[in-house]
Amino acid sequence: GKDSPTINNSSETSGLLGSGEMPFIGEHMLLQATAAAPGLHVQLFRRLQAKWQCYDAYCRVCMALGVNQILQALSYYGIVHTLVENRSPTCGYALLLVFQSAAIALMVLDVSGLRRRHLFAVQAVGTLPAFL
Repeated sequence: GKDSPTINNSSETSGLLGSGEMPFIGEHMLLQATAAAPGLHVQLFRRLQAKWQCYDAYCRVCMALGVNQILQALSYYGIVHTLVENRSPTCGYALLLVFQSAAIALMVLDVSGLRRRHLFAVQAVGTLPAFL
């Protein structure tokens, strides 16, 4: 009836919205089929990624080393906290085992080019002081 809202037709709403903005590439690209225009944004991303590849590699190395150091710090904190506060060396060694296992798993996943036995040897050198 009279209380129901009326829906404006497109000619009335187009006057309110204006002409809008033109697309970046042009209106014809928006109207083409998807198969005819395969991923222009993907091509742009690949070109830009090639320029940032060395920074990306440096960032990945820094993140891997940073996470390894955080896990080492948590190992030492777990040992000290459980020995001093709780007087429970078994819990400290269990935490050490958990954190060092996580560090080894992350190293195996993040570092390529080294054999696993070399990765375990490098991690053992960092873990050895905590066990002593």
